[in-house]
Amino acid sequence: MKDLINIRVLQHDTNDQIRIGMAYPIIDLDKAEKDIVDNYEKKTAWCGGFKAACEKYYQRIAIVRADTLEVIRPIYPNK
Repeated sequence: MKDLINIRVLQHDTNDQIRIGMAYPIIDLDKAEKDIVDNYEKKTAWCGGFKAACEKYYQRIAIVRADTLEVIRPIYPNK
C-alpha cells in the first residue's frame, strides 16, 4: 500500500500573486496530478483550456507538501 500524503496546489500567476489551495490527502500522486489538470481544464475551457491558460496567466502551478510547501511535482511548466 502506498503512503498517504497531504498536498496543496500552488498557483503563481503572471502578476506575481501566489495562491495556495487547501490541504487534502492523497495516495496516488499521478492520479492527483491528472485530477488537478482535469479541473483546470474545465475551469479554463473559456480561454482555450489548460495549456492556453497556463501560457497566458500562470508562471507556475505545482503540487506541494501541505506542511512544508516543498514542491513535490511541477505541473506547469513541466521541466
